[in-house]
Amino acid sequence: MTAGFERLQLALAGVALLALYGVATTVGPFSDITVNDLYVYGVYADLLHDGQLPYVDFGFEYPPLAAIALWLAGVPGLDDPTYAVSFAVLMGICLVAAQQLAARLAGRGRTRLTVAWLFVATPLLIGASLRTHFDALPIAIALAGLLALSNDRDDLGFALLGVGTMTKLFPGLLAVIALLWLAGRGEWRAALRGGAIFAAVVVAISLPLSGAGYVDSFEFHLERPVQIESSAASVLFALGGSEVTGTNLRPDRFKSNGLDGGHADTVERVSQFLLIVALASIVWLAARQPGARHLVLCGFAALLAFVTLGKVFSPQYVIWLAPFAALAWVWGLRAVALLTAAAIVLTHVEFPSRYFDLINEQTDVVAIVAARNALLLVALLVLTRSLLVPGRPDHDPSGSWEQRSA
Repeated sequence: MTAGFERLQLALAGVALLALYGVATTVGPFSDITVNDLYVYGVYADLLHDGQLPYVDFGFEYPPLAAIALWLAGVPGLDDPTYAVSFAVLMGICLVAAQQLAARLAGRGRTRLTVAWLFVATPLLIGASLRTHFDALPIAIALAGLLALSNDRDDLGFALLGVGTMTKLFPGLLAVIALLWLAGRGEWRAALRGGAIFAAVVVAISLPLSGAGYVDSFEFHLERPVQIESSAASVLFALGGSEVTGTNLRPDRFKSNGLDGGHADTVERVSQFLLIVALASIVWLAARQPGARHLVLCGFAALLAFVTLGKVFSPQYVIWLAPFAALAWVWGLRAVALLTAAAIVLTHVEFPSRYFDLINEQTDVVAIVAARNALLLVALLVLTRSLLVPGRPDHDPSGSWEQRSA
């Protein structure tokens, strides 16, 4: 396969993704936006264009750089439909960037093209959440960071992960994984320098906005109850005795629906303990093998643990998982890829069309969400087991893996 043909195929895959995204998320069965964040984003964008600062002049629940994405999509004086279109265009660009970066992480030749074309199906699997949430941006930045690390550009990789963390916090998990991965390779100096660069980026972006409002944004997430789509909530629905929050009968300040009362506190503590154990285990696994593919798969495992065992599982989180599922498929971890893809589909079945049925605790929707969570938990266990096998994640019979190795 010539380099020119490969570039052409990647370009065609990008065009196909953008075309399917533009059609599938705006018309037909995959375009439902009954529940979305566009109104909130639009309000934030108006405040930003008025010259107000997040955390200082108004409460802001996201990391600082998320404000830039919301600001870029907003044009002062234009109405909400126009904001929705401009935001969708911005997320479409981010989605194609994520596709191209994931393809380059896969290696060269057939594996690279397979990932690019698998990713084209993302709008059908996830639906309009792709254009009504900004998660395509941080996952693109996170993939860029992993690609830089896999190509021996550690300083750039940690800087990008710092930027990603300041856009949405989950890339910080990947930075921790990368630190231990470098240490396991014996590259302590690179690990220390990378950690310092990551910290410097986070501090440099945070410091100008630090204050009570910035601290409140973190407390907001720490104090919110177990969210109704999380694994912990699935357990609480099964146990009974807990009540849905964020409704007219039980309003709260968290702009989402959770569960409290009954066994909620106990289940939340158990879930947090399991999450800590899972992440600690994955961090330990990251130091066991030196290959770049191992780094990426440990990052995938960390994200699976975070979304499966964390107390919040917003539907847009599956956007983070999609590129890693495509990579798992081409790297021979077919069960992990299929389990993750099935979970993404079940997420779309529930959200947004049946989200209010979940709030009303309809048994079939509760079961759909519980099945989704169970699939991702199994995917995490299967992936973790594969990471324990020496050499397994870095085996590439096609010979196309040409990035960083031991």
